[in-house]
Amino acid sequence: MEHKKENCMGMELEVWRNKSCRAEFGTGDDWATLYLIESEEQGKGHATELLVEAKRYYEERGLSFGGSVALNSRMREIYQRLGIKEYA
Repeated sequence: MEHKKENCMGMELEVWRNKSCRAEFGTGDDWATLYLIESEEQGKGHATELLVEAKRYYEERGLSFGGSVALNSRMREIYQRLGIKEYA
């Protein structure tokens, strides 16, 4: 699993990659928020693995971890199972 900072339209995001999955997180002094997550191989758990690791990483650093509004029921289910706050 790897992550690095990238500039996206003037906003610095942390981009994480895990196998076929890519996710973008915005971060502040005390928060980290998932903005986008996509996977080329859905149903293989790559997004879930990435979110588990990212949540642990940010929370260990004292950041409140959440995600933008889930756009489908599958994503909402993953948020609920992993205890990720959904910002609606």
